[in-house]
Amino acid sequence: MQSQQEYVLRTVEERGVRFVQLWFTDVLGTAKSFSITPAELENALEEGMTFDG
Repeated sequence: MQSQQEYVLRTVEERGVRFVQLWFTDVLGTAKSFSITPAELENALEEGMTFDG
């Protein structure tokens, strides 16, 4: 059985996704987001992402 990570990576490639938008809330509950490329996605799923601001 394939993992969810493998499924996401395969789907992104098959559908020609150009950007992946990541959403989260800060400690005050405000929605924040940033975008990454598919080339950054595998590492983001394995290692997580850092951001400033």
